[in-house]
Amino acid sequence: TYKPIRRVDLSNFLLAIDSTKRQWSSADRFNYTYLLNDNWQFGTNKYNENDKSWWNLAYNRKSDLFYLDQEHYSLRINPVIDFSVGTDQRNDNLLYTNTRGIEVQGQIDQKIGLYTFLTTTQMRTPQYFADFVAENDAFPYEGFYKIDNFDKTVFDVFHARGYLTFNVTKSIDIQAGHDKQFIGNGIRSMVMSDFSSPMLFGKINTRLGPFLYTNLWSELTEDIILAGSGSPIDGQYPKKFMATHRLGIDITPNLNIGVFETIIADSANINYFNPIIFYRAIEQNQGSPDNILIGLDYQWNIKNQFQLYGQIMLDEFFIDALRGNTGDWRNKYGIQIGGKYINALDINNLDLQVEANFLRPYFQAYERPALSYTNYRNPLAHPMGANLKEVLFMARYQPFNRLNLTGKLFITQYGEDENGLNYGGDLLKSTNDRIGSSGNTIGQGVGTTNSYVELIGSYMVIHNLFLDWRTIYRDKSSDLDSRSNNGLISMLSLR
Repeated sequence: TYKPIRRVDLSNFLLAIDSTKRQWSSADRFNYTYLLNDNWQFGTNKYNENDKSWWNLAYNRKSDLFYLDQEHYSLRINPVIDFSVGTDQRNDNLLYTNTRGIEVQGQIDQKIGLYTFLTTTQMRTPQYFADFVAENDAFPYEGFYKIDNFDKTVFDVFHARGYLTFNVTKSIDIQAGHDKQFIGNGIRSMVMSDFSSPMLFGKINTRLGPFLYTNLWSELTEDIILAGSGSPIDGQYPKKFMATHRLGIDITPNLNIGVFETIIADSANINYFNPIIFYRAIEQNQGSPDNILIGLDYQWNIKNQFQLYGQIMLDEFFIDALRGNTGDWRNKYGIQIGGKYINALDINNLDLQVEANFLRPYFQAYERPALSYTNYRNPLAHPMGANLKEVLFMARYQPFNRLNLTGKLFITQYGEDENGLNYGGDLLKSTNDRIGSSGNTIGQGVGTTNSYVELIGSYMVIHNLFLDWRTIYRDKSSDLDSRSNNGLISMLSLR
């Protein structure tokens, strides 16, 4: 439920199930070998030696351009590339992505782990993506970006992530650095997704039997300074602080329940660094100046083939107003329900997933936009903010060892703002500017339906070198004809 997953945990899992692999399909065995190759530093791996190295100078292991494997430390260095070309029905110009970078992984004395990922990217994006950037003054998944002065679909982005992990005891580890987090088992998350930029963070994981307790402290970017061209410029960007803790409990070997609490404050408050305190009590003692959210998630695995999962996150909640069915704006919450079907219809490596999400108007917004649930002007959870309902379908199929096929169908209904009125979808607007205190319903505002279909074929040529074909059809249907559009996008990638 809490991602990213540590490589050492994945490796221990792989080694523990080695004796069962005779029951697997050919693709399962291939995936198992691939994951062992990709995590060789955490266990003996008989598969990873490469008899096709580059003159014994590089790729002596299948998984790494260069590596060092000594008694007290190991280091892995790999190139990062993503070269893509494609077309967009709404734009005659050729789409492209040109990413170059480096990834470094290492560990010291089996106690300290390190990770660094650096890339620089030039790209011409689909028109709908450029429209999002122009409308929101934010770049999805990234922080600082530059827009071309003449072609507003051309961007330049520098991406950096890096952190250290320290094993304090067998049960406790600490991470600190810049990276993203994801909490949930679904396609979306009501709690925390990877849609915003990497953030400065410190994290403590404590494992005690069936309990996993995670503390996360982060510094977020409240807002940015823009030039006339629409690109961010240098300046002292205002910051804010986030503290989160989640307690996950394995009720049974197949059922996990998690409870969590998150608080957004103007600045780092020493009171919130207590890892075993109820944040709401502190927030009230401070005079209730901060934005606090609480919630619950669950994951239930059934007969090794099905999974039910979900989340509920409460921003504000008034039971009397809910019973009265008055559409009180203070009932701000998000709900997710979903399911997975593994080896569907008894077809090996065909996995199906369905998910529904419901987000009330003004959910995760705040009276002071500075304390909204955002980072670098992007939502921290659902990419589209709030005031929406949607159903998502996804199918994944691995017909051959190296070939993965994915199909997606997303249908999202939401309400857009109009004439300066705040209908509750934009998290960067003050809730004091709401359209009313009652009568609020999901989808209020300019009614909009976004239908998104994506087909992906990915072939692994050699270890971690992929050839991808991607086709996207997107249709935005609005009550205002001027806002309706659609497009067909195709991309070929080497990554």
